[in-house]
Amino acid sequence: MLAQIGTVMGIAVFPVIAPKLAADMGVEPSLIGYQMSLVYGAAALASPFLTWMVTRHGACRALQAGLLLSVLALALALITGVTALALASIMLGAAMSVMTPAAAHILFRFSPPQRRNLLFSIKQTCVPAGWMVMALLAPPITLWLGWRAAILLVMLFTLVMIGALQVVRNAWDDDRGRHTGGIRQQAREGMRVLWRIPQLRWLSIASLFMSGVQLCLSSFAVTLLVQEAGYGLVAAGVMLSAAQGAGVTGRIAWGWIADRFGNCQGMLRLMSAMMVLCCIVMAFVTPQWSRALMLLLFVAFGASAIGWNGLFLAEVARLSPEGKVSVATSGAMVWNFAGILLGPALFALLYRINGSYAETFGLLTVFAIGGFVFLLLTAASARRAAGD
Repeated sequence: MLAQIGTVMGIAVFPVIAPKLAADMGVEPSLIGYQMSLVYGAAALASPFLTWMVTRHGACRALQAGLLLSVLALALALITGVTALALASIMLGAAMSVMTPAAAHILFRFSPPQRRNLLFSIKQTCVPAGWMVMALLAPPITLWLGWRAAILLVMLFTLVMIGALQVVRNAWDDDRGRHTGGIRQQAREGMRVLWRIPQLRWLSIASLFMSGVQLCLSSFAVTLLVQEAGYGLVAAGVMLSAAQGAGVTGRIAWGWIADRFGNCQGMLRLMSAMMVLCCIVMAFVTPQWSRALMLLLFVAFGASAIGWNGLFLAEVARLSPEGKVSVATSGAMVWNFAGILLGPALFALLYRINGSYAETFGLLTVFAIGGFVFLLLTAASARRAAGD
């Protein structure tokens, strides 16, 4: 969890400091959508090709490699310029691509099956936790010391985690060296596994839409609140941290409920429906909204749009063929990262057309509905499999 938090913080720091960073670079803050898409586009392309590190060198070593690449990317981002930020974004995406399959490999090995939904959900709190920490710390640090200080803080934490992982490396990587094919074979295998199993196929495609909505919330919430709702940068960061905190709490609660009632896919459909409703309500945000009403909306949006990932990964692991958890996870994450690539870029494009962040969230409703439709297809595949 702490290792993944380090990588997530490296990505999350940029949307949170976007108004100041954009001012220094002389660009429009909405362009952060394209930067986020570049990060996760690189992750989508890299994910199938980097999974071999898990079986060849061990999952813990793969985590360390991802963290080191993140540090190098952040060092590059300290240079003010669009080109440097673009290259850093590609490196951050490659770093992120290896983290989830490696973590899934470790957690699947050591978690009891009857608690797997909960434990995967707890592990996945690292994503909203990383965003929440940045939403709380990056704005005041940026106003006090500048945006480079916020990036340096993330670099320091990441370096500490690389050293900490070395302590447990031998215990966690005792299965390393069982390499079963070259890089190309590993890359093809992830997508083949998904396409052979209909539930995995539709579930992965559903994650494209859900992850797209999630990153639009994380990437544009601060800018919406600052530019259209009358919030200061720090107050907007606190509101985003509330959404991320709801995502943390939601991931644990949804995981416990799914284990309690044995219906992981049903919980995913419920959260998808909540996302659709929240996108609709976001279209009506104005400066006249009370802080309490805004907080209620952001908590609901965070609990659903940020709370689903743990259940998704637990379900992918459950449906994976024996010994193929990291391979299937890497294939599923291609779709997940593709949604993060598409969502913010689509949002930025729609904003340039209509000029309103609130209205663009309303238009995102159509995109959010796509996730619910493919979750229905997943359920239909499960019923057919049970019938067979």
